[in-house]
Amino acid sequence: MKSKVVFHSAFTLVELLVVIAIIAVLISILLPALGRARAGARQTVCLTNQRTIAMSMLQYAENNKEEFHAVWANRSLRFRSTFGNKWYLIRPYVVDATGALQDTDAYWASLYDSYWGVYLTEEMYKPVPGFGPEPYLGGWEITRCPDAKYTLPAFRRIGGSGTLLEHDPYTLHSTYCFNGVTPGFDGVPDTGTKVFFERARRPSGGFYRKPRKLTQVNYPAEIISFHDGSEVMMDGNGDTLVQLDQWSTGGSNPLPNDWERQQWVKEYFRHPGGCAVAWTDGHCSMISRGRAERAKADLRAEIGFNRGRLPWYSSRY
Repeated sequence: MKSKVVFHSAFTLVELLVVIAIIAVLISILLPALGRARAGARQTVCLTNQRTIAMSMLQYAENNKEEFHAVWANRSLRFRSTFGNKWYLIRPYVVDATGALQDTDAYWASLYDSYWGVYLTEEMYKPVPGFGPEPYLGGWEITRCPDAKYTLPAFRRIGGSGTLLEHDPYTLHSTYCFNGVTPGFDGVPDTGTKVFFERARRPSGGFYRKPRKLTQVNYPAEIISFHDGSEVMMDGNGDTLVQLDQWSTGGSNPLPNDWERQQWVKEYFRHPGGCAVAWTDGHCSMISRGRAERAKADLRAEIGFNRGRLPWYSSRY
């Protein structure tokens, strides 16, 4: 009786190597596309967050006699620590003995926390008991851009001085910068400029930035309310998208090194589309770095120096 011969099929070494090579090529093709898709998704999250904040600001204005803001603040902190394991909130403003509102270290958007479901109680503003051992309250993710990595050192110090705080956790949820351009300050013309703040005289002398009513802002669809950035409050002294010439590694107002300046500029253009921007009428869009650079070049060609005329930040420039 003849024995039956059984043949077993199998990959040869060459065939196996070919399959591995094909898989490697496919991965090399798909990974960048996957990375771009994930970056695009983070950009969408950022724009959604900004839209939520913008609508909350409009709602706040409707509820407060068209006053959309309280003070001109320029810090980025939401809380402070005590005893090493407790955290307490910083008030968005305080009332002094004369009844005037004063700035604090609080992040500008903390004024609108309650509009996106952040649970707040009076006790949370007291060092004891504060709001607990975790430096976070549910809802703060609205003011966190998923691509934000850095906040300028100048905005990570209590009162602007002292020990430098970490970006995470102190400014992790304070990643959008507000349009604080004000007529009469930082080279901005003191007449004809309709933005969010105006130059007002203190009874005791000197001037300060006073919030305008929202209805006093001309061309709201063309004026930026806030956008991506690490500086928190933009003055118009070289820190807007059409300037970006404030911080350097030398001069009277330097950053510690060139890496810090690179991070500062990078935070304005975190996404594939550039800078995510919320406009005063509530709509949100992207401004590419190329578009910002062209606007900056046009200003320099027109007037030789780009401070005092700020497209996207004021209604007269």
